[in-house]
Amino acid sequence: MCMKHSGLDERLDAILVRAAMRLEERMRLAYFRGNLTKYLERVGLAKYIDDDKLAKGSLLDLQDDAAVVMAYRLRKARNRGYLKEALDELNMAELLQQETRIKTVVPSIKRQPDVKKVQLQMVKGENKSSALSEEEKKKLLKNFKVIK
Repeated sequence: MCMKHSGLDERLDAILVRAAMRLEERMRLAYFRGNLTKYLERVGLAKYIDDDKLAKGSLLDLQDDAAVVMAYRLRKARNRGYLKEALDELNMAELLQQETRIKTVVPSIKRQPDVKKVQLQMVKGENKSSALSEEEKKKLLKNFKVIK
């Protein structure tokens, strides 16, 4: 029985973290649009926050208070059996769905490539421009004019 409750608590904690992140994003968007207090009233969190803070409209203060209030309301809703309705009111019902993460398998042994490593071989050749004689260099350079 204790195992079952710890699993529910872990799942609720995961939901709370994702809900808090989503709430902060939505509050930031509403703040920059100029309707932060309207958003908090619409999702039902404004009635739990101090009126002076709402009137001041400081985003950081309101984010902290709203996250605490939301966590309290969601924990209370889960204990009373209406978590889905509480998330619906916050417009976050999709958080109840199981996470679909892509799980990757970590190899226990470091994989070795099938192809053996080959040492780099230097290209052998000569620098033709440095091998030219003085006369050949003058012939090449007379085609070019030096501009000063």
